[in-house]
Amino acid sequence: MDQLEVIDETGDIEVQDADSISGASLFYDSDDGRSATQSVTSSIYDYEQLHGRTYHAYHGGKYILPNDEDEQERCDIMYHAVRLSIGNKLYFAPIQDPINILDIGTGTGLWAIEMADAFPAAEVWGTDLSPIQPSYVPPNLHFEIADADEEWTYRQKFDLVHTRVMNDTSLKDWSHFYREAFKVLKPGGWVESQEFSYRLYSDDNTIPKDSSVMYWEALWTEGVQKQGLQGHCNPDLVYKQMQDAGFINITRLNFKMPIGPWPKDPTLREAGEYGRANLLFGFYGLSVKVFTQLLGWQVEELEVLLAKCRQELNRREIHGYWPIWIMFAQKPPNAGP
Repeated sequence: MDQLEVIDETGDIEVQDADSISGASLFYDSDDGRSATQSVTSSIYDYEQLHGRTYHAYHGGKYILPNDEDEQERCDIMYHAVRLSIGNKLYFAPIQDPINILDIGTGTGLWAIEMADAFPAAEVWGTDLSPIQPSYVPPNLHFEIADADEEWTYRQKFDLVHTRVMNDTSLKDWSHFYREAFKVLKPGGWVESQEFSYRLYSDDNTIPKDSSVMYWEALWTEGVQKQGLQGHCNPDLVYKQMQDAGFINITRLNFKMPIGPWPKDPTLREAGEYGRANLLFGFYGLSVKVFTQLLGWQVEELEVLLAKCRQELNRREIHGYWPIWIMFAQKPPNAGP
């Protein structure tokens, strides 16, 4: 049986000394999501509209988050929060001179764009349910609309199949995903999943027992699971799914994404600011369809809860983070095409 290699990159994140912060108070500046964002980021088109947001049309209703400009901005913020939290690396699988790269759930396409720039001799494909990717991209980058829960029909074979932040509200059948990834990879190719959990943790027990954010997390998870989604990554289950699909050399790396600029390390502090802005700016889009359609809440009830969550996120004494699990595995070099 192939053994799982686990590399823990976490440890306790050292907290920034409040006395070293100019004008420090008990709260971060602003509980306004848009103003916080300013500090970190200056038929298929017949979108569904709900509560002032738009949603994808292809296989309409499957993806429960919006696809409008505000959501695209939130996705870009989240992208940078994750990247800074994992050491500014695009990938960890030991690929060399790739020819074909596939990004499933590409979103706004940032990862695919950076990979196309990093490997100009490779062809990079990015797929998503929404056509929200930019038009001006590297010439070796191709975007297409596709549902990864269906059969994959690529004629080419890939050196790397990649996902990032797909475990929460995107894929319903991860066993299917790894079987399809195995099918389209070259012998010796790699699959890599960079996933996380919407569940707040703290190394110093600073999360309040009556935390509004954790209450929101529990309800949000209950809602998305009503639609057959996971809401969280289970790394032990991912390991089994990779193994069952036939992958070998399975490796897991553990990271932490701070929520709030509380870490002493400047890179993690920046990651935390992005992580906080992701929620402050994105809470409504993340929540409105889940709470109103799946949990039966009124918008006014939701707004009251989100106001409490935003207030909590601005408290400096709370040192919360989300765990990130990066798992990559190899198709055996002697496997058939």
